[in-house]
Amino acid sequence: MFSVKRMLLVFFVVSAFAGNVFGQSWVNDLLVHRTPSFTEDGADSCLMCHSGEKMRAVSEGVHGDTDNPLTPFAQNQCETCHGAGSIHISRAHGGKGYPPLTIFGYERGAATRDQQVEVCLSCHTDESSGIKVTPFHGTLHDKWIVNCSSCHQAHVESDPVLDRKLQAEVCLACHMNQKTEHRKVGRGIPDFNRMGCAGCHRVHRLPKAKEGAE
Repeated sequence: MFSVKRMLLVFFVVSAFAGNVFGQSWVNDLLVHRTPSFTEDGADSCLMCHSGEKMRAVSEGVHGDTDNPLTPFAQNQCETCHGAGSIHISRAHGGKGYPPLTIFGYERGAATRDQQVEVCLSCHTDESSGIKVTPFHGTLHDKWIVNCSSCHQAHVESDPVLDRKLQAEVCLACHMNQKTEHRKVGRGIPDFNRMGCAGCHRVHRLPKAKEGAE
C-alpha cells in the first residue's frame, strides 16, 4: 500500500507531466491563489541562482548597507524590492512565483511601469521612513513615463547618475541632442563632465503650483 507521502509524490509528478503536455495545469492555477512569504535565508537563497557580479554588487551600495536599518538589505534584503520569494525559489516550481517577483527595467517579463515606480516610492516618499522624500509623481519624468530604473541603478557600489562626473552620460542617453545643441551658457555649451546636469536641472522638482500645495 502506498504511503501518503508516496501518493502525493505520484500525484504531483502526474500533474506536472499533464501540465507540460496540455499547457498550464490546474495545479498552477491553484498556486496563483497562494500567498508567498519572505524566505528565511533572504539573499542567500537568491544568490544560489542569481550569482552574477551585478547581483552581488548590490551589497556594496547604499541599498545593501545592513548597518542602516532603513535600507532594503536591513529589512528583507532582495525581497524588500523584488517581493516575497518563497514560491519562486521552490524547486517544485522551477523559479515560477505566484504572484511573479518584481523585475525592474524594460525586459520581457518586467513589472509594469507603475508597479516598478511604486516599489521605489514606498521608501523614497515615505516621510516616516527617515529617508529624504524624493518627489516624483507630477514631475516631468513622470509625465514622460520614465521608470526610476531608467536613470538609477541599485546593483552598483555607486549610482552613476548621482556622480557629477558620470551623470551627464546617463542623461544624454535620452537627451542626445543636448550634447551638441545645448543652449549656450556664457560663451559655449556647459562642461558636462564638470557640472553634470544637476548643476542646473532638478528632475525631482515639482511644478511650483504643486510645490506650494504639498
